[in-house]
Amino acid sequence: MNRIMRTLPIAATAVLLTAGSLVGPTFILQAETTNASPAASNSTATTTSADISGARAAAKTPAQLLEFLGERIKAKDVDGIIALHEPEAAIVDYDGSIVRGHKEIREFYVEWFKSDPVLTVNPRQTVLAGGKRTGEKVRGRTAAIMGDYSLEQTGPDGTRESFTGSFCDTVQEQPNGTWLYVQDNPYPPHGSGTSAHH
Repeated sequence: MNRIMRTLPIAATAVLLTAGSLVGPTFILQAETTNASPAASNSTATTTSADISGARAAAKTPAQLLEFLGERIKAKDVDGIIALHEPEAAIVDYDGSIVRGHKEIREFYVEWFKSDPVLTVNPRQTVLAGGKRTGEKVRGRTAAIMGDYSLEQTGPDGTRESFTGSFCDTVQEQPNGTWLYVQDNPYPPHGSGTSAHH
């Protein structure tokens, strides 16, 4: 099937308009068809990824990283999405291939937006681990964000297709205490084959 039908940047949608816990209610995202800025597209949010001067804010927690990515996906702000990924970050595609680095990730999102995606994401668990302690601070931690989802998007023939699955994403704390995506994996291996396409 066409790659557009299978691409699924799940982590980007996990906390679209919330500033709270990674575990909780279902979140739904539909990418907008306009080219509004992230701040304009989400003017009612309590936290936005753009400050008054228009500069993009950096995420200080995994939850905030998910929120910012959700805002930027909704606005189709590809530059803003790229800014939330490490230079060598990766996205796992449906066929198991790896989309790696800013250039390929940009192409991935541009193609995915053409399918008018609507995601319902259920983040279930976030686990922080690792890092190095310097005095009172721990830096360089990794967080795994896990959950399940359903996706609806338009196929090459113009019809809507839906499917469900689980995801496991990895985010990394940077030396300055901010967080970036390392891996977005909406297709982790499952012995029982939990992804179901309809």
